[in-house]
Amino acid sequence: MSSIRPDSPCIALCSTALGDNVCRGCARTFGEISQWCFMDEAERERVWQCLPRRQRLLKLAAACGALLELDDLDGVEWGRLPGGGRYRLDEAGVLHWLGPDGHAESLQVPALPLEDAAAWLLRR
Repeated sequence: MSSIRPDSPCIALCSTALGDNVCRGCARTFGEISQWCFMDEAERERVWQCLPRRQRLLKLAAACGALLELDDLDGVEWGRLPGGGRYRLDEAGVLHWLGPDGHAESLQVPALPLEDAAAWLLRR
């Protein structure tokens, strides 16, 4: 049995109407939501592919007491914390940190509780 995607990732919990840059419901950016009906299939597919990774970034941001802000660094999306540090989770389950001064660190997180990963980020 094949699964078919809905027309939109929207799950009716839109937080961009409240001023968030990334929706806490579907994980799309304000720009992606506002342009969704004008996107072609390739553009929509690119967004669909980003959503699982962004959902993880949203959870980490929330655990850090922050809203998710996204930065694109060399074609890779990073979350940004209020202090300016950036973080991302790669496909292997490694949490990467990039400080405002360029200092970088990494942490294996596959079995690490979300709160511990957030605490690690906040200590950077």
